[in-house]
Amino acid sequence: MLELTPSRAAIVSCLDEGGVLDGMPDFPGAFKARTAPDELWLIGPASSAAALLAHAGRHLEGAASHGLAADLSDGWSVLTVRGSEVSLVWERLSENPIPEGRPVLVQGAVAMVATKAIVFDTHIHFVNPAPLGYHLPRRILNGCADLAPRLTPSAEFAL
Repeated sequence: MLELTPSRAAIVSCLDEGGVLDGMPDFPGAFKARTAPDELWLIGPASSAAALLAHAGRHLEGAASHGLAADLSDGWSVLTVRGSEVSLVWERLSENPIPEGRPVLVQGAVAMVATKAIVFDTHIHFVNPAPLGYHLPRRILNGCADLAPRLTPSAEFAL
């Protein structure tokens, strides 16, 4: 069985030189996702949005850089898919290979929509542009019906 849970997440984009971003300290309950050579996302629970933004800002200021930290949470939709057959969802909806190490960030088309995904062994956090947030759950419910997917109430993002 698969559980599809809309996740309330904070997404903070940090823009700076690679070396500065490499030194970003961990934030409890957040995932560091390198989305480009000069961009790093911090993804955590929505309830930590202000603290996550402040954390990123302190690091960038402390590095004496000219970087920028911005809260992008409203622009993205996060769907968490959990279950023993979560890898089948990926295989059916994406042509992108998943690297061996977990957790790992994968970027590319999923269900024909530009997606960022944090892949674990037992669950995947799919991050899609907010205007298309309705699309992925519908595609999973239809394209993976034999895996008995069920939509659950929204919950705070959790690694």
